[in-house]
Amino acid sequence: MERFFLRSKHWNVFLLFFITFIVVIGLFYLALTYSQDTIYTGFAMAIGCAGSLSLLLSWYYFLNHGMNQKIQDNNLKSSSNGIWFFIIFPVVYMFLAFLVFPTGFVLTTTEHNFHIWWIALIFPIHLFAVFSFFYVVYITAKSIKMAELQKDAMFVDFAGEFFLLWFFPIGIWFLQPKINRIIEKKN
Repeated sequence: MERFFLRSKHWNVFLLFFITFIVVIGLFYLALTYSQDTIYTGFAMAIGCAGSLSLLLSWYYFLNHGMNQKIQDNNLKSSSNGIWFFIIFPVVYMFLAFLVFPTGFVLTTTEHNFHIWWIALIFPIHLFAVFSFFYVVYITAKSIKMAELQKDAMFVDFAGEFFLLWFFPIGIWFLQPKINRIIEKKN
């Protein structure tokens, strides 16, 4: 899988994400249209969203790992193993959130089942999941820039890569050719 993400052309990676998106949307449609049970709907959405997020975060992980191998100075390399928790946490959170809330995160004050403790529980967990996602994007963008420059990079140096990774459907078209050039370059 790492070889695919590091050596594929931009359209191959885009096509993989696009097909996955279509399959997940189809799964959502089938679950919402033909399922009368919210448990099955929640499970289908949990599998679809967590699977899609896993694919995206695995792309980030393999980019980070591959770029770290191209950085010659060992002091600059980030630990690819150190981001595992930050990759797994949002996926597990997404999966469990759709199982617990199969119809989505709809909390209203007009219904009788409104409980403030749901917000008190979900809010910090959700914020940490968002932080984890952005941390993985940050580390991956920094690794790409350090592999390109072969020196330490500040955020202003890799802000472009950060935003291209964040907006990945567009970013794939610009980042993947750069990644291919870095990978093909001999040390």
